[in-house]
Amino acid sequence: MENWDFPTDRFGFNDIGLGRAISSGNYQGLINSYRSETNLVGFFRTAHLQLRRTLSADGQRPKGRSQPAMGYEEPLGHLPAASAGWRISRESFMSKQHLFDDLKLRAGYGITGSQPSDLFRGVGVIGYGGFVNSNGQWIQTLIPTQNANPNLKWEEKRETNIGLDFSILKNRISGSIDYYNRQIHNLLFWYDVPSPPNLYNQTLANVGVLENKGVEVSVNFVPVKTKDFEWNSGVNYSTNSNQLKSLSNDIYKTSTDYLQVGAIFPPIQTFSHLLKVGGPVGNFYGFKVVDIGNDPSDVANYGQWVYEGADGKPVKYSSFTHSFGDKRVLGNGLPKFYLGWNNNFRYRNWDLGITQRGAFKFQVANLQRMMLENPTQAQYNLLKNAYDKVFGKTQLKSPVEFNSYYIENGDYWKIDNITLGYNFTHTGMRYIQSARLYAAVLNALIITGYKGIDPEVSLRNGISTAQSGVNQTPTSGLDPGMDSPYKYPTTRTFTIGLNVTF
Repeated sequence: MENWDFPTDRFGFNDIGLGRAISSGNYQGLINSYRSETNLVGFFRTAHLQLRRTLSADGQRPKGRSQPAMGYEEPLGHLPAASAGWRISRESFMSKQHLFDDLKLRAGYGITGSQPSDLFRGVGVIGYGGFVNSNGQWIQTLIPTQNANPNLKWEEKRETNIGLDFSILKNRISGSIDYYNRQIHNLLFWYDVPSPPNLYNQTLANVGVLENKGVEVSVNFVPVKTKDFEWNSGVNYSTNSNQLKSLSNDIYKTSTDYLQVGAIFPPIQTFSHLLKVGGPVGNFYGFKVVDIGNDPSDVANYGQWVYEGADGKPVKYSSFTHSFGDKRVLGNGLPKFYLGWNNNFRYRNWDLGITQRGAFKFQVANLQRMMLENPTQAQYNLLKNAYDKVFGKTQLKSPVEFNSYYIENGDYWKIDNITLGYNFTHTGMRYIQSARLYAAVLNALIITGYKGIDPEVSLRNGISTAQSGVNQTPTSGLDPGMDSPYKYPTTRTFTIGLNVTF
């Protein structure tokens, strides 16, 4: 690679894209290089205490130091954790019962942390930005690109967990029940600040708090167990609810109590989700449509969307302002609960495994339909049903728009994997002890009412953190349920194999 006309030689070939010979020829971005160096040092100590046969406790306190040159006044992350357990089944008052083989109550609290992956977040930074004209030549200048904030610290996930483990009927039924409350503190976010006195108009600070809580249940069964036939089954169930607790403090404040996050790509340029303090992550936010204009004499509204107004009454396209105030919550991209069911069967030398799971009570933004079902976009490779009647009335004439018509229920049930095998325990061969012949199918079946290819899209839960690269418009984890029209479809895979033991 080759480039020249560098504003500085300080970086050498470690920033080859900084040279203007390439960028001035309209080839900017074709070549680039970088170099970085970082370290992470951790210290860990733990202790275990057995109080008696039924009580135990654990404690640990790891701490880490990362990127010490990034300007943190406190670069250490202190991450303590403690847990305790009470094995109830070993208590004397349980000696006469014959139901529980094992029963244990446990509780724990712990903190885990994440430090920014980007270097030098705590110090002021300058970078190459605008140009000035000097003697007829445009010269790239240095400008402030980041304010100093030595008070930055690790993001912390503080979790409390209370659980119960049990086993009954001679371990034929076993499982666990857990309740968790997980709060993420010191979330990083770019806050608008006055400039001057600040050199840059935004500062990165740890302010936000996000809460997740829910229940997880796992139960394993052995319904049948004989010499020739055995059936093992496992069911798991989990729920999750979340809430953005805060996004401002006395020093750093957002101009509103909400964030517009997510992005709809051209020809639309708008946000897809609204995250409000006190509200959940994942709310779709857009216009709600209830009908389509079906009067040919009303030229301005024929084939155009009919919206639901602020008062709940229909509003024609020509009278609709399409303002932020006209938007509303259209659904949520995070499932309310998940369910899984795994089964393993054995009949003599045959075995069969079936893995199933599902997600329920959530919505998906079908961007495939939004982009490819609009007949006004003739330049695109449209779907055949783009010319179908909308609401069974007439063909759509409105431009591409993010609205409730493309928000669908995403509930699904998947059979992920089916594997059938036969075990040769006596091969009759001197050097082969055993063998197993099997056939498997991956992504075997999906049951859903979703009109797209696969409703299992981006079901992320969280908030944009330094781990994913904080930027001025954080979206990572804030825009779940977006089904891109450009994704590679889910594939079904068939496999036939042979395992041999020599």
